Amino acid sequence: MRLEDLIEQNYHKLSANELYIWDYIRKHPEDCRTISIDQLAAACNISHTTILRFAKKLGLKGFSELKVVLKWQQPSASGGFPPDTIARTAQDYRQTLEYISSVELSDLFSLIDGAGKTYVYGSGSVQQLAACDLKQKFFTANKLLHVIEGEEEMRKLAERVGENDLVILISLSGDNAFVNQAAEAVKRHGGVVASICRIQSNRLIYLSDINIPFFTHPIDLGGAMEYWPSNLLFLINEFLILRYLQYHHANRW
Repeated sequence: MRLEDLIEQNYHKLSANELYIWDYIRKHPEDCRTISIDQLAAACNISHTTILRFAKKLGLKGFSELKVVLKWQQPSASGGFPPDTIARTAQDYRQTLEYISSVELSDLFSLIDGAGKTYVYGSGSVQQLAACDLKQKFFTANKLLHVIEGEEEMRKLAERVGENDLVILISLSGDNAFVNQAAEAVKRHGGVVASICRIQSNRLIYLSDINIPFFTHPIDLGGAMEYWPSNLLFLINEFLILRYLQYHHANRW
């Protein structure tokens, strides 16, 4: 049992304060394996009751069991390829597929159809490839998406976006400082923000009018090296266009 899995399974139950607890634990894993409830409450500026409620929403008996889970997932000193990597990655794909197949997307599709212009920006090389792939797929449905090339172009667009424009931001973590600044600028100028990012407590989710999360985990390769499975972005694109076509068929376009 991993805390990340419990968070993902119960994400919809968690309040903003409870998500902040998780964000603190995620960023300070070593400290939190030995931290007391008093120290955690002080670090997060919340009450003991909120921490206990957080643990119980995850299906744990209390703070002591939360600490046990954290200690169980302490990385081995020997390093090496994590033994549960394949199983966890397969689970990420299943959960993402289940979500994108069933979540209500009519609000997103209504925004795409009603937007003056729709722009797509990816925060990294893979994300930018996913942005181009999304453009290509929606072109088959006679819907033009404009891919933004590079930070400078995104910065200029964010300051010029119209009130009827939609900007889709693709990010892995949702904590990319530039992407979040761009989202803030788009919102400030009256644009609408949709995002695709990892399911996690992050700034981009809160800045987005609509968010499509996906499930993924870093794979620790030892030292400072880690690998993030990212092909899920293309899986999401595939189902977004299929769901979009389904939406229009149901509404007799």
